This record gives sequence, C-alpha cells and structure tokens, in this order.
Amino acid sequence: MDNCVVGERIRGLRLERRMTREELAEAAELSTSFLYEIETGKKGFSAYTLGNLARALGVQTDYILLGKVRKKEDKNLPQAEGKASLDSLLNIQQLLLDAYHEIQVLIDD
Repeated sequence: MDNCVVGERIRGLRLERRMTREELAEAAELSTSFLYEIETGKKGFSAYTLGNLARALGVQTDYILLGKVRKKEDKNLPQAEGKASLDSLLNIQQLLLDAYHEIQVLIDD
C-alpha cells in the first residue's frame, strides 16, 4: 500500500465533499496535523483510523485503500456476506504492524 496514493485519495474525497481539513479531522477524531501527514503520505494509519476516515467521508474502507469498492460478485471475494476481502485484511494487517512498530519506537525512546 502506497501512503502517498492513499493520502491523495483521502484528500480528494475531502475536497469533493467540500470539507476543510479541520472538519474532516474532527469528524474522524484525528488531529489536523495528523490528517495533514496522512494526506501528504508522510504517515500511515491504523485500522481504527481507517474506519473513522471511511465513516467521516461516507465511503467503504476498500475505496480508501484500493480506489474502488469490491462488488459481491467479484471472484476474489469470499461469498459469505460480511466477510472482508483478503486484500483488505492484508492491508489492515500491514497498518496494524506499522502502528505496532511506531508504538515500539515511542516506548523504546
């Protein structure tokens, strides 16, 4: 997952919805500076933050991560409703690992 591409997608969605960075940050329960770092690709974010951003922007998490919403008919999706695609789970796993490593760095300092 490319942080710059995802950040640009978030920024584009924010601008489409005519939201200021401050408005989106508040709606997603983030600081404005952290949202700036996400939008510019300087920082990744956790699965929790992904969910908050998706909710605040009114899109599915797949769209933020992949730029498209996977349809139920997609052969790559599990057939049972409510299950996330393998790609989404792997992306979320990577986000969690990145967050874990950032926390470890903070603890070690």
